[in-house]
Amino acid sequence: MVATKGMSTSAEASGAPRLFPLYLHGLAFLGGFNVMLLEMCAFRVLETTFGSSIYVTGVLLALVMIALTVGYYLGGRFSKRFGTPEFLLGVLLASVAYVVLMGVVLNEPMMDLCFGMRGLFTSSLMIHAVPPAVATVVLYAPPMIALSHVSPFLMRMLSTRAQEPGAVGATAGNLMAVSNVGSIAGTLLPSFVFIPLWGAHRTLGVFIGSMLFIITVGLVLLRRRTAVVAVASLTLVGGVGVPVLMNERAPAPSAAGQEVLFEAESQYGNVKILRSTDTDGDERLDYMPSRDYVHSTVYPNRPLKDQFTTAYVNVGLARGAKRYLILGAALGGAMGALLAANPDAQITAVEIDPLVVELAQRYVPSLRSPNVKFVVEDARLFLREDTSQYDYIVVDVFSGEQLPAHCVTQEFFALARARLAPDGVMQMNTNLWDFQVTTGTEDPALFVSVRHLHSALLHVGFASLFQNDFFEHGHLYAFNQKTDVAQVRQSLTRMALDPRVEPHLRASVGLTALVLFPIDDARRELAPFTDEWVPEHRLQLKGNFENYLAALNQASHRPEWRRLMDAQTNPPLRLISARHYAQVGDKESATLKGYRAYMKGEGGAAYCQDVLAWAARAPAPELFPEMARYLHTRVIHDCSERLTGPDASPGVESNTGRLREYTLAAALVDDNNGAKAVPHLTGLLEGSI
Repeated sequence: MVATKGMSTSAEASGAPRLFPLYLHGLAFLGGFNVMLLEMCAFRVLETTFGSSIYVTGVLLALVMIALTVGYYLGGRFSKRFGTPEFLLGVLLASVAYVVLMGVVLNEPMMDLCFGMRGLFTSSLMIHAVPPAVATVVLYAPPMIALSHVSPFLMRMLSTRAQEPGAVGATAGNLMAVSNVGSIAGTLLPSFVFIPLWGAHRTLGVFIGSMLFIITVGLVLLRRRTAVVAVASLTLVGGVGVPVLMNERAPAPSAAGQEVLFEAESQYGNVKILRSTDTDGDERLDYMPSRDYVHSTVYPNRPLKDQFTTAYVNVGLARGAKRYLILGAALGGAMGALLAANPDAQITAVEIDPLVVELAQRYVPSLRSPNVKFVVEDARLFLREDTSQYDYIVVDVFSGEQLPAHCVTQEFFALARARLAPDGVMQMNTNLWDFQVTTGTEDPALFVSVRHLHSALLHVGFASLFQNDFFEHGHLYAFNQKTDVAQVRQSLTRMALDPRVEPHLRASVGLTALVLFPIDDARRELAPFTDEWVPEHRLQLKGNFENYLAALNQASHRPEWRRLMDAQTNPPLRLISARHYAQVGDKESATLKGYRAYMKGEGGAAYCQDVLAWAARAPAPELFPEMARYLHTRVIHDCSERLTGPDASPGVESNTGRLREYTLAAALVDDNNGAKAVPHLTGLLEGSI
């Protein structure tokens, strides 16, 4: 009764008994409004840093509900013990100060810290769950807990004024209804107005401004002496915090030699474009829609120079395709390459982010061609609605650093195949890599995401499937008609040897001719990705390599592994690679860092010598097919000095000579020096058609 009496006195002392209940309902509205505003900001911040997988979303929703539960419980206890409006307003003021500190001043350092935590885990599920959980708890849990004090306090305040039987229930119902209306507004306005127009960072200014306003009004109504001090404090906080929020953030630092050409928050995340000049003096643009991952590189004045994006379309160019569909246009690298190689190509480019479309047309002048039609839409929705037919489809859709789950399933690929011409081809950048160096002794068998994606493609009716792992991203080529790999290599080789073709394109098609390999139809026996089953936490390249290292290291300690290795007099390249990858975990650690240390030491020297010895004895027809599967680009780079040194034969008359020429060409192509790689590739390809 003491708390009730004190609370009534506070309300009546204001001199405005009619206004105070109205004020409390306004506080209930803003409480619900700002809970949802913070949650929508959290969705955006976590999405742009950790991706939009169901795991990230689930972690956020669960932790928000836990924070609200804790807040409701504490609010109920505190309303009984400290049942005054001043206490509640003090809690809300603390939440504003916390948001200014963590949401404005320390937001980027905290997100960088949480993003870096991913390296502490080997489980891809933990990588997806723990860092965003820490970010949610640190950045958003305290203000959520504070805001959930509002309902218990207001119910207590208003119920003490109710005299009629049953009025407490009506009062509680009214408060909950008003709070829910606030929650609806707090969901819709940030989603459709604030975040699209201002971004998540500046949307926090709405939280700060609205809370400062409602706290100040409450203190004025209460007529407390502390109101003068409080208002001065609020003004100071607002004067410092809100202008920081409402101004653009300073551009994040870039690597040496790179200029931040553009940086902003779009409807779908953070967008950054970096500009630099390469060693040849060519302008280079790097497009970064995630925290630390370059999604594409574009040379505006030399569109065919970037070998990674040119590889998307080189099969289509070699086959004479005319009508192209690009799903995931990004900054337009693939389209620029197409137009440079074939100005008559007809291109439909689908990109979900309108800002990215605007930037592509602004910074890559060739994309203003009348032959390019831009469509702002989700890739899957476009496929459902489109009725056109295409000779060649490129699928390069990503959310942050991973594939969106709805764009890797049977259902998605069925829609894409329906848009292909009878002899059409679909190319896909999966960002997933199959090392293929397992031995069969791994228990449990390693889960390889791209193999289930293969199964999905085969299940929807693609007749032939090929893969190019040179760039360690799992480029796939799915053919509508049954096609032999020799036929594809022949068309690529013919273009690579044509002196009329632009040199960088010659390098791209020539290298693809050497490294392309077929996917066996037996892959359809694996469970395909479907709309009902997509393990999203496995749709990332980054954890793929370390999963292999860990699985091979564990298998290497089993008796069946030793029996397998002891039985090999002249081990194939697959087992040579498996053995060295397994040793990384023993001599260093089963991580990318451990691999790098291993390759710099005696282990790497032995690996390179084993590769040379294998090449010397391998049948010539098996050399490149084996290397395409089991000897990947990072190994080529790490072994380049040893493979091209005095122990490697010159010329292309022997396998070691071919290995030397391939190593020289591969290093040049990987560094976007394709034109310099042409002489090395020409020697390897001549006589093959």
